[in-house]
Amino acid sequence: MKYIEYKEQRSHGTRTFPFAYYYETISHPRYNMIYHWHTEFEIIHVISGEFSLSCDGEGILLGEDECAFIPSGSLHGGVPEDCIYECLVFDLQPLLKASPACAKILNNVYEHQITIDKHFLSDSFFTGYCRKIMTLMREKTDYYEFFVQGLLLSLFGEIFSNNCYSATNDTNNRSIKKLKMFKKTLGYIEEHYSEDLSLDNLADICNMNSNYFCRAFKELTGKTPMEYLNYYRIESACELIATTGMTLIDIAMNCGFNDYSYFIKVFKKYKGTTPHKYTADII
Repeated sequence: MKYIEYKEQRSHGTRTFPFAYYYETISHPRYNMIYHWHTEFEIIHVISGEFSLSCDGEGILLGEDECAFIPSGSLHGGVPEDCIYECLVFDLQPLLKASPACAKILNNVYEHQITIDKHFLSDSFFTGYCRKIMTLMREKTDYYEFFVQGLLLSLFGEIFSNNCYSATNDTNNRSIKKLKMFKKTLGYIEEHYSEDLSLDNLADICNMNSNYFCRAFKELTGKTPMEYLNYYRIESACELIATTGMTLIDIAMNCGFNDYSYFIKVFKKYKGTTPHKYTADII
């Protein structure tokens, strides 16, 4: 069983209202955000604590009441620290169709010709709008769909009027090409994390030598490839603990750990507790 698909296949919202809201606390098995990407845009709002976000290789530390804007197709993931956070994942197409007058510039965002700023502080116009949108999505009062779409259009208007964007340059385009290679590697990890994988296996997917691949991967994710593999395996184990009745030994084996003692050691490294204690706390 997979913890989270690297390229998310789940639907965000519905066909007629493709806007989805997620509220994340430490008790949620998807509390840590595994590196992934999706075709929708995403806004993250930190309610309390801190969230260490990586988006297309750029590290962003989000503090309380701060927001991040994540473009479609961006490779992103993060680690919350004593954090409660909420996310809005949305398709831009309904906004393009709803407002032909705004469609031209919004299409530039959709086609990645414009890069919107990623980090917004608590006193920014962006965060003010996000609080209202997140509250509407959380409470779902009558006709909230009208207000959510209207506020998002207004938010984009504020972004452009406040010059919180830039034209996508050649450097961005080169970075996007490199990211596409790493997406293959992360997709391979998602499919084969339960198997015996080596650094050379993963480097071959990108057609890189292992030393260069290791350095470039760490620049992108903050972890070496093998550290990330173990991190992914532990997150997968947490999902299995939360959703199945499997024994911890079976979970360890299912997640690619042939040595149960090593599984305990790695689990404690990433979760700060033992698998037994973690299981007792969530069940």
